[in-house]
Amino acid sequence: MAKYPLIKTTLKDRLLGSHYAEGLPLPSEPQLAREFEVSRMTARRAIDELEREGYVYRVQGAGTFPTGKRFRQGMFRVRPFKEWARHPDHRTTVLRAMTIEATPEIATVLQIEPGDPVHFIHRLRYAGEEALVIEKRYINAALVPTLLEHNLSSESIHETMVSLGVPLARVEQNLEAVNLRQEEAELLRVPLGTAAFLLRRTTYSGQKRASYVNYWVRGDRYAFQDTFEP
Repeated sequence: MAKYPLIKTTLKDRLLGSHYAEGLPLPSEPQLAREFEVSRMTARRAIDELEREGYVYRVQGAGTFPTGKRFRQGMFRVRPFKEWARHPDHRTTVLRAMTIEATPEIATVLQIEPGDPVHFIHRLRYAGEEALVIEKRYINAALVPTLLEHNLSSESIHETMVSLGVPLARVEQNLEAVNLRQEEAELLRVPLGTAAFLLRRTTYSGQKRASYVNYWVRGDRYAFQDTFEP
């Protein structure tokens, strides 16, 4: 089982918790490799992903530095899937829908044990012939064992979960700007490194984390807006 997701999650928690002082480098890749008992290549992969997501930056000859705790402000709403699907020009393709074993990173997010069953759903949303949104969703399979029997190209996963007896209490979400990797760039048919939005959402059923999803959204075709009282 790959170890880099656990290293990435641990380092991200440290970065967000100001464990590393701004202006000073993080431990080197050989130091991280020794700490986590992995190869230097595995440690480098975790750092590469943190750099891509904007948590660290590299200075040649000096090391890897934290970018600083991200400023968080305000709120925003995202249209529910049922509203997206209702539009006659919109469609959704299910690329993969399967039950897998939870990786250490996904287990941490869903508060389950590594190896526990998780439903993995990979969907691609289109407007006309343009691919606009990539969705990768992980759901605690113990809560909804029959979820994959439903038509996930047209049904709202949240509404389906509720219909299967899993009430959803609240959603936590975070929106960031990222540069697309090869896989996402190819699916969205844009050049490698194109800027996009990355929306992460965690959905709770009571106190349990039921679902975790990443959306990669084309920044040149999508905008977020909200109205609120000042």
